[in-house]
Amino acid sequence: MKVVASVDVANLINTWYVHIKKREVSQAIELRDRIVKLFDEMEEDQDVLLYFNLLDYRFRVLMEDIAGKEPSLPPSAEDKAKTDGMLRYYYFLFKGMYESAKNNYSQALMCFRVAERMLDKVEDEIEKAEFHYKLGNLYYFTKTTLLSFHHLSIAKSIYQAYEEYKIQSINCTVLLALNYIDDGRIMRAENMLKACADRLIKMNEYHLLSAVYYDLGFLKIQEDKHTEAIQYFNKSFETNDLKKNAPIMYLQCIYESARSNYKLGNVDKALEWVQKGFEFSQETNNINFSLKFSVLNTCYTAPLDGVDQVKEFINRLEARKAYVDIEALAEDVAYVYIALKNYKVSTYFLEKAIKSGKLTGKEVL
Repeated sequence: MKVVASVDVANLINTWYVHIKKREVSQAIELRDRIVKLFDEMEEDQDVLLYFNLLDYRFRVLMEDIAGKEPSLPPSAEDKAKTDGMLRYYYFLFKGMYESAKNNYSQALMCFRVAERMLDKVEDEIEKAEFHYKLGNLYYFTKTTLLSFHHLSIAKSIYQAYEEYKIQSINCTVLLALNYIDDGRIMRAENMLKACADRLIKMNEYHLLSAVYYDLGFLKIQEDKHTEAIQYFNKSFETNDLKKNAPIMYLQCIYESARSNYKLGNVDKALEWVQKGFEFSQETNNINFSLKFSVLNTCYTAPLDGVDQVKEFINRLEARKAYVDIEALAEDVAYVYIALKNYKVSTYFLEKAIKSGKLTGKEVL
């Protein structure tokens, strides 16, 4: 049975919330039934379940109001305000997470900022740590390094106070190490990631261990050590069923494996990865990765005939404000055309890479 991502269920709950607020009863009833059925297939996520239970109370109040009954569990004014505040907090938190998962980082940050203004409604320290972790994660993906450091450090300081949250603390350390890579402190990042891997092996935590192996592979790419990078990507695939348990990381691992194999001259192997990645990105409706794999496919098979097509794919990524993706991808494309001595085209893509580098993070500031 295929596991349903909790963020997708949370997005449905958000839609349910809108129906309830608009008093669209038939749509609310139908969607509630669909959500309840999905819980049997959803990955474990206590926050999503709590959000559902809070909203389910609001739904029951609506139904009793329409039926002309007194609410069976009337809260005090103070409790109702807290409930409304928590509902609003979760609505924007999960909407932000959903937009982030779809690579819509500008919209994601706007939602997170609304949620942040309601953090005072959240009494649980771990809940606050989760928020800072998620926001730090978003800032990492948009290469807004200082803000990512700030929020991840807050999250880690909270988690470290609780022994039962040591996995979450390691998660923060991993993301902090990735920020160090972006900051050019490669050796420090590698030491942190290897220390995390050692701890995870002792704890038999293979899901996160797989992510750390991927991150070590990504680190080796920054050092132009592609053979070592591929070894780490292979360990990531072997450690966990990424396709089932971590589809985004699965795509990232495939994408970087393709790039590294191509740079080592293993074109046939690179194309195998490209085809596999494109098919899965289409299956999961991941538009950014579909475009990225399309660029690689054209560059690896028919670069001279496909210049206009590659430009179109890059422009579509640009329209989606995927500047982080374009910065690295356009540079790769430029080097393909440099090798072909087509300097006019290579200059075009180098300029795209430079422009995207300047815009990276700007869409969320």
